[in-house]
Amino acid sequence: MLDTLEIVGLAILLGFIFGRLFNYFKIPSVAGYVVIGVFLGKSVFNIFHADILDNVNILSDIALSVIAIVIGGELRWIHLKRMGKQVFFIVFFEAFFAFFLVMICVQYYYQNWPLSLILGAISAATAPAATVLVIKELKSKGKLTNMLMAVVAIDDGISLIIFCFASAIAKSLIGMGNAISMISVLEVSFLEIVGAVLMGIIAGVTISIISRIAKNSDSLLIVVLGTMFMLSGLSRQFGTSMLLANMTLGIYLVNMMPLLSKKVFSSINKVAPSLFIAFFVTAGAHLRVDVLIDAWKLGLIYFFARAIGKLSGATLGATISNFDKKLRRHVGFGLLSQVGVAIGLALVVNKEFYSLGEEGKQIAVIAVNILLGTTILTEIIGPIMTKYALIKSGDAKQIK
Repeated sequence: MLDTLEIVGLAILLGFIFGRLFNYFKIPSVAGYVVIGVFLGKSVFNIFHADILDNVNILSDIALSVIAIVIGGELRWIHLKRMGKQVFFIVFFEAFFAFFLVMICVQYYYQNWPLSLILGAISAATAPAATVLVIKELKSKGKLTNMLMAVVAIDDGISLIIFCFASAIAKSLIGMGNAISMISVLEVSFLEIVGAVLMGIIAGVTISIISRIAKNSDSLLIVVLGTMFMLSGLSRQFGTSMLLANMTLGIYLVNMMPLLSKKVFSSINKVAPSLFIAFFVTAGAHLRVDVLIDAWKLGLIYFFARAIGKLSGATLGATISNFDKKLRRHVGFGLLSQVGVAIGLALVVNKEFYSLGEEGKQIAVIAVNILLGTTILTEIIGPIMTKYALIKSGDAKQIK
């Protein structure tokens, strides 16, 4: 049996190799990480079996905490004000249209509100890395390019908030069985969300106090990471959202400590890539082909409902906010990719719902496999559609 450190090392090395291989074929490297994870997991070679994946759970918690802080660090108030109403209208409608359409379609097909809420919430997330990669490859410049960059910068923050509320409600519904009390559902959800926000703010204030004796970026990084670990552990202990707590911490740092936070996020970005590779490879290992085959109809419903929600929502948001008429119908095509945060949220569901009885376990297994299965598809189709939109808009030229 492989040692835990051997697992992490193997995941990083093989993930790096396959990521480069996928990049060669113009496919985002994250898809490569997930694919090699699938091969290492139970569905193929079973090198990363269930016991091994349990041993690296701490890696997932650390990676998700870092992802949440980085997302929060993108939500700088000054920049958000500068983006204007057009960005906010587009983000709001594309995220919530995807959420509601997936939720309604899954509920119609599967008749399970907790699962419908979870898949709907995760569908709101977009993969900024894939969109940015295509923009850089095409050297695209123009109105649509600027709009897509702004939208993907804050989309994951919105989707994370949606997920936290939906997850809290879903857990409440599972715990109540048939005796559903809306007051109790809202009460539990409110405590989980507000508790996470308060803990994130307290963590931020703590860092601002301790940072007075941190004389350089290395010292400040130590303080931030130590606080992040404490915050994540306390979130699990008190049943609040670890993701929302860390995102709140990131928002606090970038807005209340702007100069110091630049050094912190710069340092985090140096160590994060290896951590993220290991995270996505082990995430891919969770895929079970047998479950995916049984749930292929649900997977297609999720994929098409999300795509329609993103396209129609983005178009409506662009229309209401009076975005360029010629470009309105192209915005949604740049928002179809889904990986990163979506996979992270799926693993959160897997961890938090698995212990909630048979229904919770079923939701966890289905959510992880649907997200991992459709991610590979969206990471191939998404960049192609983004490229199409940028070329049609005139922001980029066709590469021959």
